[in-house]
Amino acid sequence: MVSCANEEIQSIKIKGQYEIELPKTLSKADNLHEDASLQYQNILNEFYTIVIDEPISDFNDLVTQDEYLAESYKPNLTGYSNLLKDNLSVSIKNGKFSNFEDTKINGMDAKLMNVSGTVDNIDIYYQFGFVKGKDRYYQIVNWTELKSKKEHSKAMEKIISSFKELNRSKKKIE
Repeated sequence: MVSCANEEIQSIKIKGQYEIELPKTLSKADNLHEDASLQYQNILNEFYTIVIDEPISDFNDLVTQDEYLAESYKPNLTGYSNLLKDNLSVSIKNGKFSNFEDTKINGMDAKLMNVSGTVDNIDIYYQFGFVKGKDRYYQIVNWTELKSKKEHSKAMEKIISSFKELNRSKKKIE
């Protein structure tokens, strides 16, 4: 556990859009999720991190134009988080989902959630951060084998809390 606290970190910037701090033990990957703008892994330790970002307007259009989705999801961070949670619950067996924790990450509204369950006959533990940026939603997803949850959960929390959107306007438009 002590090694986790003293672990060296690397600061990764993506497309001049966001920055996140990852343990240096993670290396770049390209096969974890086709929609991810950031993908890092440590195969030996079974520790994976991705970030998926998408325009808020795309999500809002989706839930306001689709009658079925409009009944269940509002065009806001809560609706976004719930839709992703519901989609995940279909693909994970024996899923145990924490309640969402509302928080702020570097000034942005965010929701945190932990999940454990079985995917492809492997027991997995996930930590999610859903973040509302200036004009994009971000999913920060960390996962490991369930048996390694205790070993990696602090590092996962640090990754999510380190997320920063770059070039954010300091002025809030009301």
